[in-house]
Amino acid sequence: KMKKVLLTAAFAVAGMVGVSAQTSGVEGTVHVGIPVGDAADYSSFNVGVDLAYLHPIADNFKLGAKVGYDHFIADSNFKDLGGEDFGFIPLAATAKYEFSNNLFVGADLGYAFSTKDGLDGGLFWQPKIGYSGASFDVYAGYKGISVDNNQYSNFNADAVSLGFAYKF
Repeated sequence: KMKKVLLTAAFAVAGMVGVSAQTSGVEGTVHVGIPVGDAADYSSFNVGVDLAYLHPIADNFKLGAKVGYDHFIADSNFKDLGGEDFGFIPLAATAKYEFSNNLFVGADLGYAFSTKDGLDGGLFWQPKIGYSGASFDVYAGYKGISVDNNQYSNFNADAVSLGFAYKF
């Protein structure tokens, strides 16, 4: 199962990088977050990276795809009970609308594959708002991962996050 997830992610990244040779639109993102809701019971911090390709559809609107890695660091109470860090590989469609004053709204929607045995993946979604410069974006967002798992029914790995994207 894990090999399929990594292979899918590798093909998605290779496809996005291949497309970027002909057009601009590739963005590499680093983000940090504070877990909220269910995730806050098990995790104290969230960190991750993303690689996205955004294609211009209209003057101020871009649509594309992204892949990344999201890591939730287990808090000390959860570690004391034998708990460990957990992570996800989100594969998602991404959209971005830029206003004339360089502010933007965006959203990601897809599936997040779990990297931890015994924890399934689930629906991934992330609305965000930010500032778009010529070579970078800075944003705030709310990330949600609805884990679809019998063992952790109704478990959401959510976080409020800040991100910095470099535009290649």
